[in-house]
Amino acid sequence: MKGIKITGMPVFRKPWFWITAAIVVTVFAMTNLPYLFAANAAGQGTVFGGFLLNPLDGNSYLAKMYQGWRGDWRFTLPYTAQPGKGGYLFLFYLFLGHLARWLHQPLLLVFHSLRILGTGGMLFALYSFFKATLVEDRLYVPAFALAALGSGLGWLLLPFGAFTSDYWVAETYPFLSAYANPHFVIGLALLLWILTQQVRSKHLAAKGRLLVTLAALGLSIISPFGVVIALVVSGIATLLDFWPMRSGKRRSMMAFWDLAWSQTFFWVLIGGAPLSIYDFWIARVDPVLAGWNLQNLTPAPPLWDTVVSLSPALLFALAGIWAFYKNRDQSLTSGQRLLLIWALAGLLLLYAPFGLQRRFMMGLYIPMAGLAIIGLMSLAAQTRKRMSFLFTIVLLLALPTNLLVLLAAQHGAQTHDPQIYLTRGEAQALDWIEMNTPGNALVLASPQTGLLIPAYTGRRVIYGHPFETVNAELQKNLVVQWFGEEKTLGPASRADQQSQKFLEEQQVDYVFLGPREQALDGLPAGLQLTEVYNADGVKILAVLPGH
Repeated sequence: MKGIKITGMPVFRKPWFWITAAIVVTVFAMTNLPYLFAANAAGQGTVFGGFLLNPLDGNSYLAKMYQGWRGDWRFTLPYTAQPGKGGYLFLFYLFLGHLARWLHQPLLLVFHSLRILGTGGMLFALYSFFKATLVEDRLYVPAFALAALGSGLGWLLLPFGAFTSDYWVAETYPFLSAYANPHFVIGLALLLWILTQQVRSKHLAAKGRLLVTLAALGLSIISPFGVVIALVVSGIATLLDFWPMRSGKRRSMMAFWDLAWSQTFFWVLIGGAPLSIYDFWIARVDPVLAGWNLQNLTPAPPLWDTVVSLSPALLFALAGIWAFYKNRDQSLTSGQRLLLIWALAGLLLLYAPFGLQRRFMMGLYIPMAGLAIIGLMSLAAQTRKRMSFLFTIVLLLALPTNLLVLLAAQHGAQTHDPQIYLTRGEAQALDWIEMNTPGNALVLASPQTGLLIPAYTGRRVIYGHPFETVNAELQKNLVVQWFGEEKTLGPASRADQQSQKFLEEQQVDYVFLGPREQALDGLPAGLQLTEVYNADGVKILAVLPGH
């Protein structure tokens, strides 16, 4: 391994193939068996909703797929009563909806099929990335194991009531990405592939340029923040390469272009920037999307949370950085420098003054894992047993948070948690709405049911999502107040005053009345409604025209 030498004995005995295969099989099993368990645990009275990690966003992805399924390519806010013209956003999920229609398959089946296929692509890209950056199997196999299986130390703080990022910011960790949704794993695979190409080849041939451009285009469709990460990493690498040769060269621009990373930067910019710029623009000029964008904030977690959530990899990554510093008279390999740039740039982007900081945590655990293995090798020196011992400790510390996430899903399945299950009556009522109401119907339902209606029927709701409902907090309060009006206004004021006025002002077509609405105090009395559906504890009432 050229550059900084970190000597030591192999951590494992060959064959490496079987070790890698075991890791891949473990990831697939642990990220898919819980879904099978949850589906089988539904029983007669409930239906599994299809999402175990963050069903709030999961159902919003399904709602986007529904728009594609009905033939749309222009995204409109599914959880807003007046969605506006929309824009060409979330094209990946719109495409999956079209794909489901072409294949005549359920949306959830297509969603999870792409998640599983994307997991395979991500694991292959992850393995290739570490093989290119760390070169030696005694380094890249442990790095692959840690990155593919590991997470943070949030499990240590859970008894104290702290719910750290390693439980829920899934895009940071390959394992949680594989557990969550298809666009996380496919986005990570594309980002890793782009960065790997430049490490492997000092000069991109015509085919390589085209492929990087297409990969960047795909990344801009699936995860525009991945494009930013690729540009920042390749841009910094280019400047570091160019800085020593900035003087004494007449054709400095030609020398700049000859740098490997400058080519990556350029072709990623060509492929990824146009659609990313469009996304930024349309979310600010369209009045409805602008309302969504104002509340679509994902601030960075507190610094202590980030440190805990990225450790133990982060702690040993610092040892790796220290090893670089001690051997600063030796130049870093391109792979070592890539890991270092991505880790440091990712942390800087995470705390940049920007409303979507947390999006830059995408894949941040990956360079930390690579640097951690370098740190472990440095600490172990030439002692194979010490290295094996240290790696085992680190891996054991990095596993419990992911295991707790899986156990939480199992508990939710055993208790039929209403966040991940629908009642059989709710599922049947949603089917009825899809088959018997106009495509642009507006349905009034509780916040929890409002999350499900656009995902399963494509119909609009007053409130259903904290980001994709414009003026979300106000709309949520209005809905909760409407279903619980007896508690706030008293029985004498319930009937045809504010409740009926609300239906007329919002132009509501149907009212959904199921167990979640009953939990909010049910239906106000004396409204101008007619019952059009009544089965298994769910009623659907149509608002009479002219009232």
